[in-house]
Amino acid sequence: AKIVYNEKTSLVQNLYERLLENGFEDAFISPEQAMNLVVEKTLLIVVDTHTPQMLEYAPIYEACQNVAVIDHHRKMVGYIDNAVLFHHEPFASSASEMVAELLQYIGDKYRINSGAAEALLSGIMLDTKNFIMRTGVRTFEAAAYLKRMGADTIEVKALFATSMEAYQARSMVVASAEVYNHCAIATVREPMDQIKIVAAQSADELLNINDVYGSFVLYYEGEGIVGLSARSMGKMNVQIVMEKLGGGGHQTMAGAQLRNTTFEEVRAKLNAAIDEYLSELNPEPLPVEPGPVQMMELTIPQEK
Repeated sequence: AKIVYNEKTSLVQNLYERLLENGFEDAFISPEQAMNLVVEKTLLIVVDTHTPQMLEYAPIYEACQNVAVIDHHRKMVGYIDNAVLFHHEPFASSASEMVAELLQYIGDKYRINSGAAEALLSGIMLDTKNFIMRTGVRTFEAAAYLKRMGADTIEVKALFATSMEAYQARSMVVASAEVYNHCAIATVREPMDQIKIVAAQSADELLNINDVYGSFVLYYEGEGIVGLSARSMGKMNVQIVMEKLGGGGHQTMAGAQLRNTTFEEVRAKLNAAIDEYLSELNPEPLPVEPGPVQMMELTIPQEK
């Protein structure tokens, strides 16, 4: 088994280095190397997404005849429909929870090491906001299993650490935000290092504001692309809002990419999508035409 990893676009450098220290030094290959390994019987396992548009490297999917999907996101239009196995569980907290459950069914035939256990636990913690959102009994059972496999919660916490520059940039993004229709919105117009991580963390931080249903961070992704990172605590389904802009994700964590556009145009589209979502959520009551007043006689019994 090989893991396709693109160092130029990946946001999990800390996790990557941690896995290299725990027996995965030969597991990672580049997308170009993966293309050279594809044969007729190759099985491609797609995790945490079920749409070709969100794949790390779509040409690999197009070259493989056998595809399996493991995902927890709400099914979207244009999903992978040629999979030999489509393991879809929208009620799961994360794809990491689903994988942890599968590993338990394998039993003693394969025992993951502490590095793999920490990787899966970090995925659960990320998608549940440290076991706050979308957690069920199965979530904690999966976490308990990973703990038995040697996952160190302190090491998992360290995987989410960022540089001082990224921390300062996040503070600047949060300070520049404004509230629109119960949504906190911030815009990063200038190119910035680690912008995807900064945008995601800033969106999480903005949820701490009172009376904010959802948070959105607009940022310049390069090559004429404006990115959007969206978060919520459950009051707003940001996946539906992002789908209106051509993106997707999950109820509390979503995003989108818009090409050949400006920040002003994206902001206008975002405002319209927010207004449309909230109007669909709380439609105005239909006007009631006044009619004739109906009089009803009441008979009050006399006391004996």
